[in-house]
Amino acid sequence: MIQTFTPEIMEPFFWILEQNKGIEQHPIYHPEGDVFVHSLQAVYIAFRETYDTDLILAALLHDVGKAANKLRHDKIAIDLLGCHCSPKTLWLIENHMRVWYLLLGEMRKLSKVKELIEHPWLPELIHLARIDKMARNPNKVVQYNQTDIIDRLNRCVEKHFEVDQNKLGGKIKDES
Repeated sequence: MIQTFTPEIMEPFFWILEQNKGIEQHPIYHPEGDVFVHSLQAVYIAFRETYDTDLILAALLHDVGKAANKLRHDKIAIDLLGCHCSPKTLWLIENHMRVWYLLLGEMRKLSKVKELIEHPWLPELIHLARIDKMARNPNKVVQYNQTDIIDRLNRCVEKHFEVDQNKLGGKIKDES
């Protein structure tokens, strides 16, 4: 098994995430409760839907800045996570609110619209928005288990690698 995620690597993520226990959200938009519960719901939805560990980590960490300030939580999250995450994970987190402005027609500058819709990670950003919206279930209880999260991340890496190898194998066969 390819091990890329370890307890030591994940420690800063879990610490930052745990700062959001008890950080309440507006019940109309987040009936599931606090930021911590929302984040756990989001990560387990992501595990069901993708092997992309950047997207999974973005689902887990997209709202962690709310412990400091709900209005600028995306920027705060980037400051907190900047040295720990890949550029793709950071971009997804940083833009997870902007995608709503785009989709709701509230993004006025055409240059900003083009910048976002032409970005190569837009499909993953839309997927993150879907996960974010789905992770608002007041009846869903998700257990916090760091070992399970690490194990699932490592299985995703393994599955992603298998998918890439299968694609490569298909290309080689097609070319011969």
